[in-house]
Amino acid sequence: MAPIDSAKTQESSGTSFYTMQVSPQSFSENAAVSGKVVLPITHDKQQYWLMTSEQKGLLLTDKNGVTLAQYPGNFEALDRRADIVIANKKWDMLATVDNESGAALLIGLDWQNQAFKLLTTITHASSIEALCLQTLPHQPNSTPNVAVILADDQGKLTQRIMVDGQQKSLSNVLLREFVGVPQVKGCAVDDASQSLYLAEENIGIWRYAAEPEAELVRELVAVSGVHGRLKGEVTSVDTLADGRLLVATPEQHGVWYIDPRQVNEAQLIELKGTLGVESVHGLSTKQGLLVGLFDDETGVYQQAVLPITEAIQGPVSPRFNAVLPTVQTEAVATSGDAADDPAIWHNAQAPDQSRILGTNKKRGLNVYSLKGELLQSLAVGRVNNVDVRHGFTLAGKTFDIAAASNRSKRSISLFAIEPHTGEVSYLQDVATDLNDVYGLCMAQVNNQYYVFINDTDGHFEQYQLEGKGSQIKGKLVRQFKVGSQPEGCVVDDEYAQLYFGEEAKGIWQVDATVSKALPRLIAPLNDDFVADVEGMGIYHLDQKRYLVASSQGNNSYGVFALDDRNRYLGSFTIDMNLPANIDGVSETDGLEISSLSFGDAFPNGLMVAQDGRNVMPSLNQNFKLVDATQIAQLIRNWL
Repeated sequence: MAPIDSAKTQESSGTSFYTMQVSPQSFSENAAVSGKVVLPITHDKQQYWLMTSEQKGLLLTDKNGVTLAQYPGNFEALDRRADIVIANKKWDMLATVDNESGAALLIGLDWQNQAFKLLTTITHASSIEALCLQTLPHQPNSTPNVAVILADDQGKLTQRIMVDGQQKSLSNVLLREFVGVPQVKGCAVDDASQSLYLAEENIGIWRYAAEPEAELVRELVAVSGVHGRLKGEVTSVDTLADGRLLVATPEQHGVWYIDPRQVNEAQLIELKGTLGVESVHGLSTKQGLLVGLFDDETGVYQQAVLPITEAIQGPVSPRFNAVLPTVQTEAVATSGDAADDPAIWHNAQAPDQSRILGTNKKRGLNVYSLKGELLQSLAVGRVNNVDVRHGFTLAGKTFDIAAASNRSKRSISLFAIEPHTGEVSYLQDVATDLNDVYGLCMAQVNNQYYVFINDTDGHFEQYQLEGKGSQIKGKLVRQFKVGSQPEGCVVDDEYAQLYFGEEAKGIWQVDATVSKALPRLIAPLNDDFVADVEGMGIYHLDQKRYLVASSQGNNSYGVFALDDRNRYLGSFTIDMNLPANIDGVSETDGLEISSLSFGDAFPNGLMVAQDGRNVMPSLNQNFKLVDATQIAQLIRNWL
């Protein structure tokens, strides 16, 4: 990684890093405009600079620093994304902070007229210390959403979508708020890896996952002080086209060139004649890495070419095709990992009045309309998984029936569903022999009703439900075991087959009748369909059956052709539907899918998936509803 004129420096700890020396040059004009950021950019193969200034505002200059366009104000921070489409016009979008009002500004650079235009203003309750732009992941041949991330003096990060790519319009939708760092000095996003980098003044460089559905974790990738190579304050961070970082440490009279994947190969670039470089931003050129520098001690902008060649990364397309949710349920009442598994009750007389049953595994069973409204909440205990069957008769009365695994009682909780209204009422519990009941599904085979329930240790029990007077008796008719933790399962009643997931191994199939048949693994994990295997359901399309199962490890859903030797067809994700103000789906536990018609909103069926991270804004977990027409199209394309 080191240029040919580098030298290796040995530290007292025995580790080493590379150093090199470069002599920066001043601009012929606008060198001393007292700002903070100077960005090297290109347009139509020509090189330009963007500069912030406390007196002159925002400047577009030629390669020598001669002003071409100006937007008045008092600015220091700056970030840019090129070719952003708004109302069918392309802009360079610039994000900065007005030092007078404290508001963040999004300013468009119109290259056709070589002029700036204020696009929108973002007010924020606390002082904005740093900000950066982010291009969110998007499908090929689609226009991306663009977000801004604000880092404030309270140590909070706020992520907002500011451009709706689907509508090609300005937006201002809160994605999430999360914990940042208390002394933030800089912010940058690598769009290719969806990594957010924060410079914390006396600590170093932190990396977060920037994708809004990602888990909220952070990693320290470069350390300042006695435990790291960076010395003194860390004042800025910039991401380069190859995923590497430029980091400013004024006391070392230079900048760091760091590969976050190989931090032990960090390189210090000493800048001759500088007193305290506070910010650095780079652009790959044929001559090397062109950088813009601000020396806070002299108040002067400078430029330099570093003999570094970047392996420029192209745009990274999502790994899987995506479908969009069209409805979401109200969030569950309890925080944390609470919502888990849905079931769909179909109203044959009025399909649009069908119901979603969803478990809150900290409290009970919820009942939702197809519009996502909470209609009922039954506090029956920590029910984990739920399933539904139709036409059960007890004491001369016929109703639809739901069963749920109840971890509070180590039992099967049974519910009656009124066939005309969909009203759910608690009936009773059936005791099990399991220590920690977990997954559950129902079967209606040969005019018999069964419940399959499993334990976290891999044990399965099969209970036959029978009406005896005014009570339902659960008769244990079968037991078997797998090697590790299972959960999600589904029964194909017509073919009398049980499908279930062993989270760390794959999908199993076994006879759903009372038999001594042993399960067989039909869908092992692969590079796309990964652990943990969670919820599953069966979708019928063109007289064929397709098993859909959630792959929690990569937030996707695998599809298997059951009538074609269980062949894996592909996987899809559930992405953000910004016009509907519904976030994407991640960390799915349970799901259900049906090919029945549910009225005009879901004419070709419905998929319901639990959302483990409910953002836009951040709320308790809920369930997302997807028109199965989208899934049918994916399947036909795969075939």
